[in-house]
Amino acid sequence: MAELTILEAGSTTDDILPMLDRDGGVIVRGLLDDDTIERFKADIEQTATEHPAGATTGGDRTIEFWGTETKRFTRLAHRSPAFEDILLNPALLGVCDEVLLASAQDYWLNTGQMMIIGPGESTQMRHRDANNWVSLCSPTSPEVTISCMYAIGEFTTQNGATQVVPGSHRWDDYGRAATDDEVAVAEMQPGDGLIYSGRVIHNAGANRTADEWRLGLHVSFVLGWLTPEEALPISVPWESAQHLSDRARRLLGWESYGQNSRLWTVDYEQISVALNQS
Repeated sequence: MAELTILEAGSTTDDILPMLDRDGGVIVRGLLDDDTIERFKADIEQTATEHPAGATTGGDRTIEFWGTETKRFTRLAHRSPAFEDILLNPALLGVCDEVLLASAQDYWLNTGQMMIIGPGESTQMRHRDANNWVSLCSPTSPEVTISCMYAIGEFTTQNGATQVVPGSHRWDDYGRAATDDEVAVAEMQPGDGLIYSGRVIHNAGANRTADEWRLGLHVSFVLGWLTPEEALPISVPWESAQHLSDRARRLLGWESYGQNSRLWTVDYEQISVALNQS
């Protein structure tokens, strides 16, 4: 069984980057404080309770990937005011600044997604997130996406903690499968975060408990000239975005791309009306 490096709370970008470069993933303790977690959990409690498990669209492969006992939902900046603090986490954004801005003038949210794994869920298929942009998922590709899996509840081997194959982002052959002894389990406490490369192999583990739901929050960012998974200005309408900081709005697609975007004057209300009428 492989292992991931665990860094203590308060670790800096300079602490995180070497481990991320070497292993493709690193656990950082205490990325989220207790107050942020409690506010966020209160905001999403109703959705988390009522949202059905399993995929509602797509074919057999989508169902296999999403799982039949896992609840997934997005629109988190619209559902939770507390999500802004999570979105702007300085440790994660510091990593994204160093890694993603090497290939783009800017980056934005790929998706903010709750992944709540229920009892009886099987092990997810192993994958690389960068394969969403398949031509940019190779041993020689630049990094196109950086993610963090936040533990909103406890992550254990038994309840479906994320599994990672350290170093797989550096493999010469992206076609080969990982062996079980190459896999590390990211066991975490609430508030901890697993920051990982879009090119590292990973998956959700099986939930072998009788009644415990694994509460995970996936936040990922992508190069600004690529299309994200989540249709952000639709999923986060202006009625929610208008209350956020400039940086948060930029990450959610409510600011223009590029370093000179502030030279433009944008009528957000007019755009929102147009989107709602289309």
